[in-house]
Amino acid sequence: MRETDHEIIQLFKQHVHPLSSKLTDMLNEHFSHQTERRGCGYTQATRVLADYINTARLPQDFSDLKLFDQFDSKTLKTLLEQSQFQISDWHNLDQNPAAQALPDSATSELKTEVQQHIVLQQQLRNISAHAQLEESRLLCDLISDIILPRSTAQTGLVALTALPEKPKVGSCPMAENFFLKIAHGRMLRQGEINIFVDEQQQPILLEKLNMGDNHSCISLKPVLMNGVCLPAGSLFSVDYDRDLITDKTPNQKFKGFVMPYSSINGFWFLRLTTLAVSPVNRARAFTTHYQQQVDNGLFSPGTTQLQQLQDIALMQIQG
Repeated sequence: MRETDHEIIQLFKQHVHPLSSKLTDMLNEHFSHQTERRGCGYTQATRVLADYINTARLPQDFSDLKLFDQFDSKTLKTLLEQSQFQISDWHNLDQNPAAQALPDSATSELKTEVQQHIVLQQQLRNISAHAQLEESRLLCDLISDIILPRSTAQTGLVALTALPEKPKVGSCPMAENFFLKIAHGRMLRQGEINIFVDEQQQPILLEKLNMGDNHSCISLKPVLMNGVCLPAGSLFSVDYDRDLITDKTPNQKFKGFVMPYSSINGFWFLRLTTLAVSPVNRARAFTTHYQQQVDNGLFSPGTTQLQQLQDIALMQIQG
């Protein structure tokens, strides 16, 4: 365990509400998370958040609040149960005019407690502005979006359809292996890459085939899933039948195809990759996970940039 709490844990204690003991152990890099399969606590924390991100934000469901340590949702339940308040969702309460102006029938105690929840959400909305570390900002934003989901209209981001259940694609610490090689143009002879593009023919995800786990892909731009903005460098698995996709075009340089993301059945967010964090901060953010990549001789894990994968993807589209 580290001597002082990870910055993310400190920020939530100071400004919002303490995080769950599970996330606290992970972010403080308890040795049980620094295993060959898990990589490090930070990576494992992004896998825990994935459980939330892959499920839709439901207005009457309070399970998102399990991210916090012993969060009391009694007031929120009261608010939703009583129709006179005309509030149907506890997410984004700080932007709900009905929560700001409760009717006279609400007790002063309830009004005070609702106001406390509103303040808490306002502070959560700005939490990443307090973070000094790049990796802290990434996770603070993910947690914030789970509680305060955003829309395509608000963000301008492509919204990916989430699969109903997790496909059999791994997220072990070596999952970056082939993406690092692809970034440097080193393809296995039998390897293929597929590029998923948006309506403007801009690459948003790159999928690899016949190199490690099939149907794992990495995001090249931020995308939205169930109201949560996922940064470039997020690892997904994907499910579709390529033979059934008619609006695909062959890649210009490597084997594989360019196809619209909208033709895909769905995606499943697995975790953040080490490429989600800039090279200069990678060793600090991913601790033993990053060291494992170095020890296993992965291709330039400390210098490879996401931009290199974006360039490879663009080459398949533009030649």
